[in-house]
Amino acid sequence: MRMNNKFLLFALSLGLIIVVLGCGPEKISSPPTTPPEPPPAESITISAAGDFLMHMPIIHAAQLPGGNYDFKPIFSEVRSFLSTAELTLVNLETRLAGKEQGYSGYPVFNCPEELAQNMKELGIDVVTTANNHSLDRGWTGIVKTLDHLEAAGLQSLGTYRSAEDAQRVFCTEIKGIKIGILNYTESTNGIPLPKGKDYAVDMIQSGKIYQDIEKLKAAKTDVIIAYIHFGTEYQRHPNESQRTLVENLFKQGVTIVFGDHVHVIQPMDLKVSSTNNEKKCFVAYSLGNFISNQSWRYSNCGLITNVKLTKEANRVTITNVDYVPVWVDTYFKNGQKKYRVLPVQKAIEDFETGRDPLLTQKDYQILQQVWQDTTALITEACPVISPRNVSDSSQI
Repeated sequence: MRMNNKFLLFALSLGLIIVVLGCGPEKISSPPTTPPEPPPAESITISAAGDFLMHMPIIHAAQLPGGNYDFKPIFSEVRSFLSTAELTLVNLETRLAGKEQGYSGYPVFNCPEELAQNMKELGIDVVTTANNHSLDRGWTGIVKTLDHLEAAGLQSLGTYRSAEDAQRVFCTEIKGIKIGILNYTESTNGIPLPKGKDYAVDMIQSGKIYQDIEKLKAAKTDVIIAYIHFGTEYQRHPNESQRTLVENLFKQGVTIVFGDHVHVIQPMDLKVSSTNNEKKCFVAYSLGNFISNQSWRYSNCGLITNVKLTKEANRVTITNVDYVPVWVDTYFKNGQKKYRVLPVQKAIEDFETGRDPLLTQKDYQILQQVWQDTTALITEACPVISPRNVSDSSQI
């Protein structure tokens, strides 16, 4: 009986210990870690237009009765296409050297500086200045042009006031997409660089182009754009030198190449880089003339080319390319010749519906020819690139 009591006491004690231990604080397990949500995809559109080739008749047409100049009416019909992109680039193929240098067109260009402010008001963001007319007014022309562009709030590249400026690379960031832009020219029409100022114009032949690409890579840019002034004038297809340079640029890390200089539209192409993580790359070998007095077939027109970039999971890719063919129309008002840049598709529809009384039957025939010439050239080279629908019923 005493043994049974001892056993009972032992059992009760053991149970109490178990209960006490069981009532101790529970071990709290950490909740499962949820990976952070990736940032939402962001998209931007980069637009590029062809040459601003400011011949003297265009300058005369923009002159106001008081002696000042207003170029905005020339571009009013295409303003929406320039201003809606997140980044718009154009090539300035004239100098803004000031009235004291004398205004002139071909072969040595100098345009009223009002053009700079008008370009800004049209929605243009970046102006490339390295082309075969960079030295048309010498060193003074370079400096004055940069002064006027800067005063208008425009960013520029391709020509420089100092060696220090020339060593910097152009970067901008939009919606988290970091973009680097380069600009080089094949020639300066035989005009030598100013003595002691070899940095004044970015030349393709200098080899600086590849050094600048490396600088942009080091700056962790997502996209590199090269705006190149090259090719054989009035030839509708790129020459071997153009093709080779573009291939080399893609291999070095450039994503987009916009070409100008030849004063006609050349083909576009979408390629996949074999040396850059199979990245999609785009080239427009020539955007043609955006504005000029060259009224003959193939030179009376140009392109606004639009490249859509999308950033997703820290990778930026080209997700769409389209283009708007434009044509330079001339008409007379109060006995004075006037100019205007028209979107070709909409102008055709405006004539057919009677919405544009300035267009003639001859204009209509030329517009149809421009549309056919342009779309056939681009579709043959790259069928996946189509013109943007800019009819009145479409969303722009």
